[in-house]
Amino acid sequence: MARHLYIGNNVAVARTAAGILDNKAVEIQKLSASGPTAMVAGDTIADSPQFRIVQGNGTRDIVSPWIYGKDVINWSGRSAAAQTAQVFDIALATNATAASTHEFKLINMTNGAEPFEMKSYEYTVAAAATPTTQCTALTAAINADLPHWVKSIANGGTNIGITGFKKGEVKANGDVQEELVEMRGADNMDGSNGTVATLSSTTAGSQGTGDGFYVRKMEDDQKGNQYGYYFRGHLPNTPADNSVTGTAYDMYTIAATKDGSSASQIHGVDNLIEVNIAFDPATAALTGALESVLNGYLASVNLAPVNL
Repeated sequence: MARHLYIGNNVAVARTAAGILDNKAVEIQKLSASGPTAMVAGDTIADSPQFRIVQGNGTRDIVSPWIYGKDVINWSGRSAAAQTAQVFDIALATNATAASTHEFKLINMTNGAEPFEMKSYEYTVAAAATPTTQCTALTAAINADLPHWVKSIANGGTNIGITGFKKGEVKANGDVQEELVEMRGADNMDGSNGTVATLSSTTAGSQGTGDGFYVRKMEDDQKGNQYGYYFRGHLPNTPADNSVTGTAYDMYTIAATKDGSSASQIHGVDNLIEVNIAFDPATAALTGALESVLNGYLASVNLAPVNL
């Protein structure tokens, strides 16, 4: 599938004296008898069989391929939502019935494939040690050898909350976390000495929707389609990034077939084009204007409106 990404950063549609779309503005254009012109609310496929997405980057317009309205098979959107860090919880219950050594393993599942990185911890408890005493001991053990994927640890008295890093966060050593952390745990606290541990994710990690760090990754991945930036070792002048990592974007998607059929492949060859618009929702009027233009046009090919 040929994918494209266009980014609107809360900039109204306007053009410079040279006719270039303002930096980081997004415009929907139709192909009229006089050439490309701005599509307006109320335009339908009868006004123009083709349309495209245009993004300004300060020096030139970045444009999508022309898309026939009749070939669009999907028009959808998802509201902006920032990443959520995973919080892994260890809850201890009941007093120890005998002095013993407890074991706990914290497992980094982020890369999704074995071998998984892990840290192992041991701590000794006395007979009749309370869950509060045991949480204090385990917290100290983890803090003494804090894994690089853990952002913070909080002792809640009878439970311990371990928070992982989100994509893009900077660690104490200056490294940047490449992906949202996913953790699991294992232990030997099965009640045989009185202590029972319950392991769970009290907050599930989520990439969110349109989180700026993930939009930046998507943007970098699409620089070949957008700018012809494929052979990066031979093209040192990297195109500038347009995404803002501190912003969560509404995400709009238009999918169309290339030949007007409903088939995703023709004789094994990809037949789809996907155009994504990451749009800063900070100004409702700009969001409403974008939706109004596309909803009206795509309603004329029987696609439901998107209102985020």
